[in-house]
Formats: sequence, structure tokens, C-alpha cells
Amino acid sequence: MKPLNQIQTMLVCLTLYFFLAGPVAAQQLKIATLAPDGSSWMIALNEAADAVEEQTEGRVSIRYYPGGVMGDANAIFRRMRLGQLNGGVFTLGDLVSISGAANLYSLPFVFDSLDEIQALRPDYDPLILAALEEGGLIVPGIALGGFAYLFGRDAFPEPAALDTDWRVWVQPDDLLSRETLRRLGVSPVPLPLAEVYTALQTGALNTFASTTSGAIILQWHTRARHMLDLPVLMTGGTIGFDPRSLSRLSESDRNILLERFAETMQKLEESNLAENERARQALVSQGIQIDSPTSSQLETWRREADQTLQDLLDSGRIEIPHFDAMMQDLEALRASP
Repeated sequence: MKPLNQIQTMLVCLTLYFFLAGPVAAQQLKIATLAPDGSSWMIALNEAADAVEEQTEGRVSIRYYPGGVMGDANAIFRRMRLGQLNGGVFTLGDLVSISGAANLYSLPFVFDSLDEIQALRPDYDPLILAALEEGGLIVPGIALGGFAYLFGRDAFPEPAALDTDWRVWVQPDDLLSRETLRRLGVSPVPLPLAEVYTALQTGALNTFASTTSGAIILQWHTRARHMLDLPVLMTGGTIGFDPRSLSRLSESDRNILLERFAETMQKLEESNLAENERARQALVSQGIQIDSPTSSQLETWRREADQTLQDLLDSGRIEIPHFDAMMQDLEALRASP
């Protein structure tokens, strides 16, 4: 009877183990974003969340906090460190605090066209994502938002005529843009995104850089009469997850999550670029004059932006991993037939 008793004991133990272990607990990821409900970003993000929940059979769900209710990017990062949030939606500029590599595509006056950036992305997207993961943020992919252009109440003068009466908006943490503008002789005004429209109304700002669609969505275009047809810098955004949160998912569920959101970033990029084309036409129809840059503007602004960037790199005030390699690849690209 002893062997039978041993078998019975083993069966009882296995039964208790599976009973007590039960199914893997469902994980809800809490994600904050400045994007308002009903925006194209929130529509796409909600679709991705639904797909993740369906394909993981309910083991992973996502709850969004839209419209900035959790604060700006710095507040989101702080809440992630405290475990109150599991991730957030960020601009590329927001991610510079994690790794300067996030700035590779957003350097002022470096790129002439979207095609140049797209040609470099197969090599540099993986490097950017790896640098962000090393810094503590897992990012499934990047959605480019299109080039930002300068908007103002008046036509942009020749570089020698610029002065501090030109009050230009910059994001508070964007040291490179701020120093570039100072070098050009204008007044950079650091403000959170939510305060820009009021500042344009009161005259605290009279110039800003934005994508064409962003200018309309935010209603900033109502405070401008001119747009300079010169790409300033590439914008972009993404969703980022706390690695500790993803470590609680099974490998298969984690892969599903990252794959669905990588696809969503690609769809959002396509949507962003299409919206910019439509917005450009809408700006013209609403009386915004699109001015071609002069040769002096092109030469001077690019030269001063390049020198500002080099000075900041040499002084160690900013770090941009892979910058030298990217610039060599960009020069080779431009030299190719």
C-alpha cells in the first residue's frame, strides 16, 4: 500500500498546487498622455489597447489618462518611478532627458527633407530604441510627426534684421533650440505647451515653430500671418513603458504588446504626414502666407545652428550618441547619385 499512498499524496499535492496557483493575474497598464480624447492619437492608441487585450485573452489591459490629467512629461516620469504609472506618451524632445540619442532626428536645420531621415532610419531607429531602453524606457517604435516650420505675425526678415523683439517659443528643456535662437539674436521664451496659446494672445510670444497640422489643431495659426517654408526640425512621438511593468508579463504577452504598438506608431506616422499635407492647404485657404526662405536665411541659420550644436557638444552640455556616425552617413547619402 505504500506505493499507492505515495501516488495519492503526489496527486493531492499537484491538485493543491494548481488550485492555489490559479490563472496568471491580469495586468492593467496605466498610461498617461497629453493627447486629448477624440484626437487621432487617442483613437489609434485605444485601438491598439483593444487589440492587445483581445490577443492576450484579457491578461493585459490598458487604462489611459488622456488630456494631461497626470501632468507633463516630467510629472509622468516621476509617477512612473513611484509606480503610479506604467508608461506614457511622449514627444522625442521629452525623451532627451533619458538619452540624447532621441534628438538625432530633431536637430535644428540639419535635414533638408523627410526622405533623408527615412533613408537613415533602418540603421538609427534601433540605436535610438536601444539607448532609451538602457536609460530605463522600453519604446516599441517612433512615429515621426513631420517637420516644424516657423510661424509669425510678420514676414521673417534677413538674419541681420533679427532682434530680441522676435519672441520665439521653445520647450523648457530644449537647450539646443534655446541656444540656437540666442545665437541668431532673437529671444527664446521657454513655456510649457499648455501656455503657448495664451502667450500668443497676450503678445508674450509672437513666433513659434510647429507642424502645419499642429498649428491648426492647437489654434496657434490664428495668431500668425506668415509661415517660413524652411524645415526647422523633425518632430515625433512614441509610447514608452516602464521595464519593471513589462517584466511582470509573460514573454508572449509582452511581444504582443510591443508588436501592436509598433504597428500603431507606423499608422500614426502615416496619418501625421497626411494630415500635414492637408493642413498646409488649409493654412493657405485661411490667409496664412507661406514665404520661401532667402539664400541668406538658409546659409546663416544653418551655419549658426551647426556652430551652436558643435559648441554644446564640445563643452559637454549636451550628448548625442551616434551623432558623428549619422552625419557621416547623411553626407554620404547626399553625395550619392
